[in-house]
Amino acid sequence: MKFFTDNLSYKLIAFVVTLVLWISMIGSKDSVLTKDYQLQILLPANTELAHPVPEFIRIEVVGPRVALKKLGQMNSVYSVDLSNESVGRKTVRLTPEGVSLPLGTRVLSVEPKEFVAVIEAIAQGE
Repeated sequence: MKFFTDNLSYKLIAFVVTLVLWISMIGSKDSVLTKDYQLQILLPANTELAHPVPEFIRIEVVGPRVALKKLGQMNSVYSVDLSNESVGRKTVRLTPEGVSLPLGTRVLSVEPKEFVAVIEAIAQGE
């Protein structure tokens, strides 16, 4: 019985702190952040896009507020590497894996999900 009564005040303080932390973690819900990323297309040398592609993509992310605040301060560029592609029409799928995220967050959606890129050779002046 002495085990329970030794340092009783320390044990009560530890219990209260533990209870407060547990309640705060249970009560915290994930938040959602929608952020626009600039779309950057990497092309092979001496090529260009024949048609315009979206300038921005919209990404919806869910996670703790602290992580989302950190995400809001991060670089907002989504890069698509087409530098190994040949001239022609390509359907490019935008995936959540292309987004750099803080720990504890995940992508809910990416809009648009895909776009068409038409790569053509740059005409050489004579």
